[in-house]
Amino acid sequence: MAILNWNNQLVLGIESVDKQHKHLIDLTNQLDEAVAIGADRDTIIKIVNGLIDYTVYHFQHEDRLMSEANFNPTMHAIHDAEHKEFVAKMMVVQLEVQADINAISVDLMDYMVNWLYHHILNTDKKMALSLISGIDAAQISIDKHEHSEIIQSNLYSALRESESRFKELAENISALIWITNANHVPIFCNHFWFATFNLPPDIPSREQWLNAIHPEDRDKVTQTYSRAAEERSKFKIQYRLLAADGKITWIYETAAPRVRKNGSFAGLMGCGMDITSQKQAETVLARSNLQLEEEVKKRTRELIKINQTLEFEKNQQLLLNTQLQEAQSHLLQSEKMASIGQLAAGVAHEINNPIGYINSNLTSLKNYIDNLLALIALYEKSEATSENIDQLAQVKAFKQKIDLEFLKTDVLDLLEESHEGATRVKKIIQDLKDFSHLDINDDWQWTNLHAGLESTLNIVNNEIKYKAKIVKAYGDLPEVKCLPHQLNQVFMNLLINAAHAIESEGTITLRTGTENDYAWVEISDTGKGIAAEHQSKIFDPFFTTKPVGKGTGLGLSVSYTIIKKHQGEIQLTSQLGQGTTFRIILPIAGAILENA
Repeated sequence: MAILNWNNQLVLGIESVDKQHKHLIDLTNQLDEAVAIGADRDTIIKIVNGLIDYTVYHFQHEDRLMSEANFNPTMHAIHDAEHKEFVAKMMVVQLEVQADINAISVDLMDYMVNWLYHHILNTDKKMALSLISGIDAAQISIDKHEHSEIIQSNLYSALRESESRFKELAENISALIWITNANHVPIFCNHFWFATFNLPPDIPSREQWLNAIHPEDRDKVTQTYSRAAEERSKFKIQYRLLAADGKITWIYETAAPRVRKNGSFAGLMGCGMDITSQKQAETVLARSNLQLEEEVKKRTRELIKINQTLEFEKNQQLLLNTQLQEAQSHLLQSEKMASIGQLAAGVAHEINNPIGYINSNLTSLKNYIDNLLALIALYEKSEATSENIDQLAQVKAFKQKIDLEFLKTDVLDLLEESHEGATRVKKIIQDLKDFSHLDINDDWQWTNLHAGLESTLNIVNNEIKYKAKIVKAYGDLPEVKCLPHQLNQVFMNLLINAAHAIESEGTITLRTGTENDYAWVEISDTGKGIAAEHQSKIFDPFFTTKPVGKGTGLGLSVSYTIIKKHQGEIQLTSQLGQGTTFRIILPIAGAILENA
């Protein structure tokens, strides 16, 4: 598209000058086109430099022609001043464009067009007529009306060419091209615009234009156009067209204001695109995304459920493993206690026989000694009537020798102590046998818990007697329905732990009592106590605070299991440096499940 057009009206009759003028117009058109298409900086600088170089060359050529023809000095000076003005202007542009390509503005192009036309048709025309005809240039006058008509004709021709090319481009592009006046009434619309709006190919009225827009979008469109007019601003907008058959067409539009030289608003010009397919694709994509999100949520819920199931199964397996470990530990403990029971039964059986002999013999021996003492008493009575002085002296001497009076009392004490010792041995053996009796057929029995405590104390006495004093604060306890031999095992574990907690000397206190339908037993010690961070784990299998090799970590776990089996509770109270108390609470009537 040419901003200047070369034609015969611009021919001056000097071939070299006309040729150079035509080339200058071509260079000006090249610069305008480069700016219009957004050419790169180097290309525009190259055109500007070429234009300056050629202008200087052209002006030097004209200056030489005027000098050789003795051209009017005054007119020569005016001619030279116009040349220098143009070169100076272009030199400034050359410097500015190096820093900012936008220095090539519409105003600059207008200046160049006006300067070239006026200089060629006025100053240069006078020079040519003077050089060709030999007339003094000062005597030559240019018809201003003719001058103006030529300029207008050339500009109108360029404008018509520009308009023609614009319409050709607009009619052959698949986009909505339109121009409105200041009242937002279309004054130009391309073929694609009419086809998209489904309107006849005539300039539409404002009403026709608005009626084609979807009712829900009309206010948005008119408000956007009005705001652009008020603010002289560009805008982008999406809106819908609604056809008579209900078909919806989506339009994406961008537009800019047209502003006159005086700054007044002349209208809008814009370009739009049919984005219906894109919107449909977005709808399909949104629907697909929604379906995908729902599917993801569904799968997520399923995975969460599966994970919860797996987590539950994992926890169940861990619980089963723990229970299995506990069961194995309890089984080992039970087997251990059963072995001890069998050993105790065997030992009791083996010891009971000789103890029976000893008891029987001691009883017989006492009877014999009683008889002998009675006989001695009779002999002593006969001493008074005996006449054998020598024999009496011997008897008396022997009685003094053996201290018969002491012997008579001491032998009875020895027999009594021996009998008590044998009886104690028999009771210890019976307690050991009763304590270790863990028969799988062990029945729930009404039991005296005090008797169980005493029996257990006899068994663990060796663990306690060197470290602690036993204090008993028994209350009134009824018989409790329980598994007595298993409770004895609990008592033993707690008593041994109490003894181990006491490092040198201390006290172990046993208390009993009742509360409502429950009996309770407390075992307290004045030992070192249990740290707070260990108290929550004290009943866990294999947990122990004792040094390595001193404990298995099973005693309290087994005790906890036994008490839970009785549907009771085992409570812990402990403070470091002060001691520990375990309280066992048992239903007097026994576990409900066992009674069912």
